[in-house]
Amino acid sequence: MAFLIPGLLLRIPVGGAGILATDIILPIFALVWLFHKFIISRFFPKNSFILPGFIFLAIALVSLLIGMVELPLMEKLLSFAHVVRFFSLLIFGWSATDLFRDRQEEFFRRLFWIGAIIIGLGVVQFYLIPDISQWSTEGGWDPHIGRLLGTWLDPNFMAGFLGFFLPLVIAKWYDNVHKKEKILLALLAIVTCGALFLTFSRSGYLASSVGLFVFFIFKDPKVILLGILLIAIGIGTNERAQKRIGELSGTVAAIMFNETDEVDPTASLRIQSWSRSLELWKKYPVQGIGYNTYRYRAAEEGIVDENYFSAGGSDSSHLTVLVTTGVLGLFVFLWMFLKIGVVNFLRFLKSRNPIFLGFVAGWCALFIHGFFVNSLLFPFILMPFLTVAGVLETIKK
Repeated sequence: MAFLIPGLLLRIPVGGAGILATDIILPIFALVWLFHKFIISRFFPKNSFILPGFIFLAIALVSLLIGMVELPLMEKLLSFAHVVRFFSLLIFGWSATDLFRDRQEEFFRRLFWIGAIIIGLGVVQFYLIPDISQWSTEGGWDPHIGRLLGTWLDPNFMAGFLGFFLPLVIAKWYDNVHKKEKILLALLAIVTCGALFLTFSRSGYLASSVGLFVFFIFKDPKVILLGILLIAIGIGTNERAQKRIGELSGTVAAIMFNETDEVDPTASLRIQSWSRSLELWKKYPVQGIGYNTYRYRAAEEGIVDENYFSAGGSDSSHLTVLVTTGVLGLFVFLWMFLKIGVVNFLRFLKSRNPIFLGFVAGWCALFIHGFFVNSLLFPFILMPFLTVAGVLETIKK
């Protein structure tokens, strides 16, 4: 998972999409691990998400084969490469159940160091390179200014990761008995909160708030009042945060209650994206347009500009899965995702181990985040999510 650190800086642009370092390394790792399991050890670790994961993979492949018929060869290859990407990430998460069977503490120590470095680079970028607009046009990135992007070059993806990461750090703080490590975990939690705040991501704020609420309502309810106080102080002392929260409130009111027309431009574009994506899905409700063909098929409909990084999906993971793989694909994808959350919540209720609760809280944050950002299919979020889920399969208490 060390490749989370350089992030999208190691991305090679190809046909509007891009090849990541993990797209080369993980398929090789997956084939080697599967070869070892099939031929040498002939033992596969039990894993609760691998069955629905493979079923979704099969549906994604079938939808792609149907939907890519009229695409040029390069676009077919790039779309198929994303099936390989999902397969590799799925196997990587499964392999974690095997490779870290008696090394859970080592795994979480590595994960927290990786997260700390990602945050550190993000803080450096925030203060030294707050404006990436001079590179955004050529690179196909959205021109975010004055926000923490890090090496992922997108504050919303960064916020989604931090929303998942933070409850895990807090959970290990509750679980740890060593004073020195508790101090380090407390510092990491504080720094993560600060980095999350500096993303100025409304979807990140909402998702992380839900995740932390879930964690503390089961573990330490009195902390919720303290959290509300700290959030109020943070928002009250930062004009940009006040503006972002105000825009979020106006947008929610406009969508849910029809009380105001104060929808900011960014939210307005997101709502338009949702609406037009749904119209596209209605044309192919059963099989979808084809897994990861959104960039090209939606461009034909004038929904996206395929040259931009964000054109790979709708502004919602759930909607992207629905449009590209149809109703059945969304059902199985949610089955996989929900099974991971439910299984670990039941493990928490049985064992009261806070690390299970921390993961469930991060799971809740990602589930909410996925409604507003295509984060559940973003490899740098899906990778740690599936890997942590795989490692938790090995914890018996």
